[in-house]
Amino acid sequence: MLIKIRFFLSIFIFLLCTSAYSVESSWSSGVESKVRLISPYTNSDNKSSIYLGLQYKLQDGWKTYWKSPGAGGFPQNITWSSSVNIKNIEILWPTPIEFKILGLNSVGYQKEVIFPIKLSIIDITKEIRVNLDINYLVCKDICIPGNAKLSLNIPPGKANTTKHFFDIEKSLSQIPNKIFNISDIEEVITKAYLNNNNVSIIINVRSRNKFVDPKFFLDSEFGLPVQNPILKYSSNSKEIEAKFSFKRKLINKDKFDLSFLLIDDNSTFEFLDILEVEKNVTSNTQFTSYIYFLIIAFIGGFILNFMPCVLPVLSIKLLSVLQLSNNKKLIHRSFIMTAIGIISSFIVLALLAILLKIMGVNIGWGMQFQQPVFLMVIGTILFIFMLNLFDFFEFKTPNFVNNSFLFKNKLNLKFKDFFNGFFATILATPCSAPFVGTAVTAAFTQSYFVLFGIFVFMGLGMSSPYISIAFFPSLITFLPKPGYWMQILKYILGLLLLGTLIWVGLLLLNHFNYFFILITIFIMIAFSLSIIFLKQKKFVGTILLISFFILPMYFNFNYDGKLIESKWDNFNLSKIEDFIKDDKIVFVDITADWCITCQFNKLNVINSKEIQDMFDRNDVKLIKGDWTKPNEDIEAFLNSYNKFGIPFNIIYSKSYPEGVILSELLTNKEIIKNIELVKKN
Repeated sequence: MLIKIRFFLSIFIFLLCTSAYSVESSWSSGVESKVRLISPYTNSDNKSSIYLGLQYKLQDGWKTYWKSPGAGGFPQNITWSSSVNIKNIEILWPTPIEFKILGLNSVGYQKEVIFPIKLSIIDITKEIRVNLDINYLVCKDICIPGNAKLSLNIPPGKANTTKHFFDIEKSLSQIPNKIFNISDIEEVITKAYLNNNNVSIIINVRSRNKFVDPKFFLDSEFGLPVQNPILKYSSNSKEIEAKFSFKRKLINKDKFDLSFLLIDDNSTFEFLDILEVEKNVTSNTQFTSYIYFLIIAFIGGFILNFMPCVLPVLSIKLLSVLQLSNNKKLIHRSFIMTAIGIISSFIVLALLAILLKIMGVNIGWGMQFQQPVFLMVIGTILFIFMLNLFDFFEFKTPNFVNNSFLFKNKLNLKFKDFFNGFFATILATPCSAPFVGTAVTAAFTQSYFVLFGIFVFMGLGMSSPYISIAFFPSLITFLPKPGYWMQILKYILGLLLLGTLIWVGLLLLNHFNYFFILITIFIMIAFSLSIIFLKQKKFVGTILLISFFILPMYFNFNYDGKLIESKWDNFNLSKIEDFIKDDKIVFVDITADWCITCQFNKLNVINSKEIQDMFDRNDVKLIKGDWTKPNEDIEAFLNSYNKFGIPFNIIYSKSYPEGVILSELLTNKEIIKNIELVKKN
C-alpha cells in the first residue's frame, strides 16, 4: 500500500512540475489557426536575455500578416503587462512573402511561422513568468480575427536544449540581416521627394554582386499599401534604383522613420533611415541619366549607317539620288521621306516592344532574325530589288496611280523613299554597333516613356545623314555627273544585294537543309526566266512566290544539327559554374550567324592567332552560346545581365564569379588585359 502511495505521489509531483515549468505552452486554437509559445532551453541559463518562439500553424490557404501588411490587414499585437521578471519584450519578424488577399496586395506568412521573441530579464536569479495576450488576423476568402492567451514559466539556472531549439534557430536565421559590413551591400541611399500631390520614395542600392530578382517591402508608421516599385538597373546590374510613389495624404509628415526589406537571391537585409521629404524637387540624377541615354541612342543610331547590314539600302538610295541629278527640290523631298521612313520604323519598333513587354514576352535586339519566315520575306525583297537593279523589270504602281514608272510618279517616288528608310532599319537590327547595345539595354530596362524616347532618338541618329543632305542638297554636287558609268554602278550595286541575299540564305541553313536551298535557287531561276520570256509573268511569278512560302508547310526541310568548333563547348550554365569551381578561367561568347558585329569580333579578334595562343597558354575554357535560333537558356542568361542584344562576351574566374563583361566591339588588347586581371586575382 505504501509503495502505491509513493508511486502516485511521484506521478503527481511530475505532472505538477511539468505544468509549471514546461518547454512549451498549450496551443491556443482558433477555427483556422493555432498559436503557442515554445522555448529552446529548459532554464534561463543565467542570461540577461533569452529567446522564445511564438509559433503559428495555419490551415492551407490561410495567411497572417507581417508588421506592415498593407491595406486590408493588421499585424499581430502582443500585450505582456502581466508577465513577471521581464523588463522588455521584442518581437522579431522573419522574412515574409507577398500575396494577394481579397484583391489586395499584402505581405505576411502562410502554413507555419515562428516569430522569435527576445526577453530582457530583470533578475537572472529568479523565475520568469511569460503571460502574453495576442490579437492577430488570419485571412483567406474572408478574414477572421484571433486571440490567444499564452503562459510559460522558465526557471533560473543552468539550461539544457529542448526539442524546439533547432526550430527557433532556423527562425532566427530568417530574420533580415542588419550588419552590412559582412555582406555584399556597399551603399544605400534613401530619399523622399514631394512632386505635386505625390511623395516619391527612391532607394538606391549598390552591391558587389549583381542583383537577380530583388524585392522591396516598406515599413513605416503610415501603414502604406504594398506596392511594386519601378526598378532601374545599372548596366552591370550591381546598382539598382527602386521608386515608390504614394499620395501625399498617405504620408502626412515631412520627417518620418522608414525601414525596408531588400530580398534578393535568398538573402534579406533590413535598412533603417530617417527621411525628410524634399519639397518641389526633381531628381537631377534621374533627368541627367535620361539625357545620357538619349545621347547614346542618337550616337548609336548614327553609327548604324556605317554598318555592313545597311549597305544594300544605302546603295539603292545612292542610285536614286544619282538619277535625280541636280534637282534640289526632288533631292530634298527624297531624303526627307527616307528620314521619315527610318524614324517611323523606330517608332513602330518602340510600340511593338512596349506591347510585348506588357504581354510579358522577353524581347531582344535583332530577335526577328531568329525566325525563318522573316528571313524568307527579307530574302524575297532583296531578290526583287536585285532583279530590278539588273534591269529584269521596273517597279510599277497599281492602275489607280496612273500605271506610271517608279521614278516618274511623285506619289510612287515618295513611297519608294519611305520604304527605303523603313527597310534600312529592318536590316540594321542584327547590328549591335558601339553604343547601340547600351541604348537598347537602357530602353528595355526603363519605363515605357523612356523606351519610346530612346527608340525615337536612335531613329533620329540613323536618319541624321539623310536630314543633313535634305537641307543641304548642294552636297550632292560632289558626286560625278550622270553618265554611262551609272549603268555599271547599277550592276555593281546589284551584286552587293546578291551578296546580302547569299548571307540571308546562309542564315536559312540554320533552319532548313541544303535541299530547301536548292529548291529555292530553282524557284529564283524560274522566277527570273519567267520575267524575261513569259507573257503571263505576273501570274507565274506570283505562283512561284507562293510556292516558296508554302514549301516548309508540306515538306520536311528541318536541319537540327550544327557543327561547333572543337575547342568550344556548347553553352551550359552548370558547366560554367563547374569550371569556376575548378579554378578555371572561362570565356563566354554569345553569338549568332545573323549578328554582323559578332562575326567581325570572331574573324578579327577571337579567332586571331594572338588571342587563340593566349587562350591556350592560360588554359581558358571556351563556351559558345549560339543564339541564331531561339534559345530560352541563352535568353535567360542575357536577361540576368540586363542584356537584350548581342554580341555578349564575359570572362569568369574563381575570383570573379559574377564575371567581367567585355565591350560589344572587341579588341585583342581588351581580352588580354581582362584575362590577366582575372588571372592575377
